[in-house]
Amino acid sequence: MRRPSGPAQRTPPQPSAPVTRESGARDEPARPIDLRERRDALAQSPTPAESTRGDSSKRDEQARADAGAGRAGDAKPASAFSTWREMRRAIAARRRVERSEARRFTARTRRRRQLQLGIAAFVFVVLCGAVISAYSPMMALRHIEVVGTHSVKAADVQRALSGELGTPLPLVKSSDVRHALDDFRLIESYSTQLEPPSTLVVRITERTPLGVVKQGSTYEVVDQAGVALSASSTAPAGLPTITVPSGQRPEDSPGFAAAASVIASLPTAVRSTVTGASATSANNVTLVLRGGKHVVWGGTGQMELKAADLQALLKGAPHASVYDVSSPRAPITR
Repeated sequence: MRRPSGPAQRTPPQPSAPVTRESGARDEPARPIDLRERRDALAQSPTPAESTRGDSSKRDEQARADAGAGRAGDAKPASAFSTWREMRRAIAARRRVERSEARRFTARTRRRRQLQLGIAAFVFVVLCGAVISAYSPMMALRHIEVVGTHSVKAADVQRALSGELGTPLPLVKSSDVRHALDDFRLIESYSTQLEPPSTLVVRITERTPLGVVKQGSTYEVVDQAGVALSASSTAPAGLPTITVPSGQRPEDSPGFAAAASVIASLPTAVRSTVTGASATSANNVTLVLRGGKHVVWGGTGQMELKAADLQALLKGAPHASVYDVSSPRAPITR
């Protein structure tokens, strides 16, 4: 028998029915696969031609995408100006954000700084206004008031200071006032006070006469410092005569300084009875009281205690002629 030429007709093999087992389940007989279900599954799966056509369409889409990218690459690049402008915009935006954050975190510091600057500006304005007002004509000296004069005439003091009229109050110098009052020997001390807008107040302390010193044929009234307040040919009444060693001025004599300090330390009731005083040295002071009584004072130490002893002795022994208080712890009378 001759075999038929041409492709052999093959009978498709019959699929074997797979046997599925479930773990832990009882063995069941395998169910044969339905040929109709197999055919439907094969119909749904793409044929080789369809797969080839699908791959070809995907390749076409990829080629078109590549062509578009190539055309985009062939496009003209952006200009340098546009690039610089975009960069500037980005930098400006970043700086705005940074400034906003800096302002938010430094708000308290800026408020405190603004307050300090406001106070400083206010103080500066006030000071400038004060300086301008002080040196303006409205603050010029127009009135001079003199207080505390008895022997010195207030009109003479005002006349001596008249050269300061018209000067702004801050420019009135104490040295100029002192120079104008140097000629007044009766003035022991003074103080000045400026009273805006235009007044100068001069408070004067006059020298107090303490005794009389004979210089040749002239009697000079002196204060405790030995400054001559007046001079006359006769001894003024009511002031003790203080003897100064020959050839010495009262302001330069240690004996006068000791005697004057003793007289000044006496109570007013005792001082009014003193008619004379002398001192050959600072440790040998002698007083003469009314009625010719003598007081041996000694040195200038413990003067308060000696003054109290003398006052007590004058009351306790009014008829004694000598009162010795040179030793204040043991005063004696004779």
